[in-house]
Amino acid sequence: MKIAGIDLGGTTIKFGIFDDDLRILHKWSCPTPAKASDAAARMAAEIFPFGPDVVGISAAGTVAGGLVTANNLSWTDEPLAALVHEAVGLPTTIINDGHAALQAELHGGALQGVQTGLLLTLGTGIGGGIVLNGQCWLSPTGLAPELGHTITHADGLTCSCGQCGCYEKYASATALRRMADGEEPVELIDRAKRGDADAKGIFARYVREVCIGIVSLNSIFAPEVVVLGGGISGAGNFLLDACRNALLPLHPTTIPMLRLARFGNTAGIIGAAQAAVLSAV
Repeated sequence: MKIAGIDLGGTTIKFGIFDDDLRILHKWSCPTPAKASDAAARMAAEIFPFGPDVVGISAAGTVAGGLVTANNLSWTDEPLAALVHEAVGLPTTIINDGHAALQAELHGGALQGVQTGLLLTLGTGIGGGIVLNGQCWLSPTGLAPELGHTITHADGLTCSCGQCGCYEKYASATALRRMADGEEPVELIDRAKRGDADAKGIFARYVREVCIGIVSLNSIFAPEVVVLGGGISGAGNFLLDACRNALLPLHPTTIPMLRLARFGNTAGIIGAAQAAVLSAV
């Protein structure tokens, strides 16, 4: 059996083709179309040549009843799974991208064996999830957790969700790009690593915003481990070291263990493929 794992982000769609043992055979990406119908058509066209048997999709935003509401894409209740199913004629499963990434890290990644933990994916927005008693926690409605929409700045910047001061307005990759006056995060981080004073200052401000959210979540869940994923996690130990230093003055007594996501930007496609296999059983 071949499994297609698709990770729909606000900027990019990532694809993976997996075998029965969830070993990745191929992976690639393309820009995310603005309309859900166009995104579904692009997904179908991209995976069709590989002849998958089942399809799993991890989607940014809220996923409930197969419908996707993604503020970063201006989508409301889009039937993405049904659109892809119609296009490819294959069983299609869809889950939230944070849930997908968490499942990947929980089963073979940085959260394996952890009883209480958090995953924060720092991308176009902020996704992630919560591990309680060794299991991925979801609200009964499936609408939570939405870690990126906790409030870290009362009366702060207006978010696409309609709230003001959301975590992702200050600590996502989009936020870092705004802080850097449009410079791409990977370029800003590269300059900071080389010792550029301006870049180091911007990155330090950004990391403090990441850590403000971690402190709040730590006060609620007291996680054993906080895992950082998403595009910003590509900074590696440079990010981890900066976060550890920033956490000390914010919460000096109970700093959680910080780890990088094992699967990085592939966590979404892996979790989506896992979901497709589970649904096919």
